[in-house]
Amino acid sequence: MRSGALRVLYVSPFAELGGAERTVLDLLALHDRAAVEPSICFLRDGPLVARCRDELGIQTSLLVAPRLRRALKARRVVSALANLVVAQQVDLVNSSMAWGHVYGGRAARRAGRPSVWFQQVIPALRPLDLWAALVKTNTIIANSHFTAAAQRRLNPLRRPIAVIHLGTRLPTEPRALRRQRGRAALGVGEGEFAVGIVGRLQRWKGQDVVLRAAASLIRARPRSRLFVIGGSLFGLEKDFEAELRRLAQQLGIAGQTVFTGHRDDVADCLAGLDVAVHASVHPEPFGLVLIEAMAAGTALVAADGGGAREIVRHGSDGLLVPPGDHEALAVALLDLCDDPPRRAVLAAAGERTVRERFDVTRMTRSVEALYRAVVRR
Repeated sequence: MRSGALRVLYVSPFAELGGAERTVLDLLALHDRAAVEPSICFLRDGPLVARCRDELGIQTSLLVAPRLRRALKARRVVSALANLVVAQQVDLVNSSMAWGHVYGGRAARRAGRPSVWFQQVIPALRPLDLWAALVKTNTIIANSHFTAAAQRRLNPLRRPIAVIHLGTRLPTEPRALRRQRGRAALGVGEGEFAVGIVGRLQRWKGQDVVLRAAASLIRARPRSRLFVIGGSLFGLEKDFEAELRRLAQQLGIAGQTVFTGHRDDVADCLAGLDVAVHASVHPEPFGLVLIEAMAAGTALVAADGGGAREIVRHGSDGLLVPPGDHEALAVALLDLCDDPPRRAVLAAAGERTVRERFDVTRMTRSVEALYRAVVRR
């Protein structure tokens, strides 16, 4: 290995901005260049290709990967990726999620370089997850202990697993300024109680649960409004937004529900809410939006399961409710609507939690330390 900064190639299967991609972008932007010199290769085209190349100034490549069942073309992409590793004198390959690892892990092995697999989803008995588990790697990074436990059940080669919780950027502007800007951006009226859910529109994310809870809240407190922030991603469940809009009509809250679509000012939107809701009906591997809401200084109600239990301390820095239980969620929202001092206490505690445990800079330094340990082996 050369002296100086490690050259690390990130392999990302997608080039649209989801949670895993936000983490990769943060690492690319925040690496100490004396420690890590990053580059990235996307396996699908999208807006992040230009963003990494032009805004971040990162050496960026694109190798469009076919579906894995097209074995011949898949092997050609692995070969091209291995050649890229050699040409860029890469010291270590970091592959994101199972699809990225099937390509990146194999390419690293072919090029004779160590690799890590950043597992940010919960693996299951699916062909892709099983295949990825058989691709050798030096270390698997799991974004939570919950994800790590699931990965161990699919880890026949018994590769080391390191848990590194994700992080988010800490705001530098005063909370009052961010709240004012966010409420203006969302169009929240004076004296309105604003509840919002942020995330891509997919059924398992539970936006329908929030709509049902909001219907109970709005009937009891008519000055309440619901903001559904986000759109479809990766071509998944494109019809779900139409279903949600019909549900809002059926529940009689269409006039108090705003579907914002994708937003680039999510941090401001979160700051503009009175309560942020996480409502996934299946366990989250981590739940990046939870720490983003806490960092924004907004009271949080989250579905109790998966990685959320490693983030939220119920009754201290947020509230946990049973997944899929819209009645329990409605009770929590009504309680917080009627108790502004409690909202403020939860919000302040959430901000402290993020500063102490989920600072993105701390996450980046932990990843760099792991890279050094892997390369030294």
